[in-house]
Amino acid sequence: MQNGTATIKQAFPPNQEDIITKDNWFTSKKHLQGYCHSGELSPCRMIWKGSQKPSLLSYADDSLDLATIYVHKHESVLAYLERTNTDAFLVLHKGKILYENYFNGYPFYQPHALNSASKSFVGLIVGLLADEGVLDLTKKAFYYIPELEGTGLGEGTVQQLLDMQVPVKYMEADTPMGIGRGTPIFIASGSIPKPENYHGPENLYEFMVASKRAIPPGTVFKYENGQTETLGWIIKRLTGKNLAELIQQYIWSKLGAEENACMHLDGIGTDIASGGMRATLRDLGRFGSMMCNNGFYNGQQIIPVPIIREIQKGGNPQLLEESNHHYLPGFSYHNQWWISHDQYGGYSARGKFDQQIHIAPKTETVIVKLSSNYSPQPEGVQACQAIIAYLAKNE
Repeated sequence: MQNGTATIKQAFPPNQEDIITKDNWFTSKKHLQGYCHSGELSPCRMIWKGSQKPSLLSYADDSLDLATIYVHKHESVLAYLERTNTDAFLVLHKGKILYENYFNGYPFYQPHALNSASKSFVGLIVGLLADEGVLDLTKKAFYYIPELEGTGLGEGTVQQLLDMQVPVKYMEADTPMGIGRGTPIFIASGSIPKPENYHGPENLYEFMVASKRAIPPGTVFKYENGQTETLGWIIKRLTGKNLAELIQQYIWSKLGAEENACMHLDGIGTDIASGGMRATLRDLGRFGSMMCNNGFYNGQQIIPVPIIREIQKGGNPQLLEESNHHYLPGFSYHNQWWISHDQYGGYSARGKFDQQIHIAPKTETVIVKLSSNYSPQPEGVQACQAIIAYLAKNE
């Protein structure tokens, strides 16, 4: 085990080229890494760990040698981690940590950007509220959010939103802005500055209301952020609480987390449901262990078993196969989780810059990868499965 600490010396005041801003965080590997490591670019809302002591993490006597486990014949898992700019990596098997390592000067206590892996937490909150009878998954979004009536997102049911089956058009489809500047949701969420002559949505609510229907909901898989933001709006409207409060109440304060997590906010204080969460490697290991153990962790049933079982069931693989996510063959998407339908019962939360929380309940394995890589890699699934296969073989 290695507890990382920052090793790069920084000038004070910093050199101009070392300053990370909303204008440049996506323009280089160095700046992207700084964004993923630090939550200082945008305001955040704390997700409190609770007043209890951290739950105990157990370490195995023997650790894994990832240099001897191969993703494919030309690349080891360790080489894959280094190539994809991994910041932290954890492997838990049968309740014990077999591997924990930190790269690129990433401190073990620093919450790391999860990006789209945040969506899976939103899916759990929706499931919990449905389980309590607070919301009906068959209702259309505008039933709960009248402001969305007549919009593309408003026409989808809660379940269709959970499964990314509400295809809509936004401003970016009509007036492309270029990959260097991102898309209007990055402007609406406050992730990048508003460019000159921009007349689009300036916060997340305006972004959702501006959606237009593309084709009928439920007919295709279309992965995008507005559907998760709509779920976030629904649960806030129904509960009167922001998303960070709900994650804290239902999940984080019950895990026995070591550190507070947090949620990034847009310019008017709205939680960024589709990609705003930050948390540490070890606490995500605790979260993954809870999911792997059918929702039971730290002496309590945190997530009801039927909610876990429903996620594991998965969705429609054909819809995903017919989409542009060809690097995930055999997968489906259900309740804001990616389901692999492999022999290990695997499913995962996945983030834009190659973050993963991979859970394989049939082998009692949890793998967490925190990265600052420009895009998710298809080898990520293969790397997880190679580790799991190795563990299964050597039991």
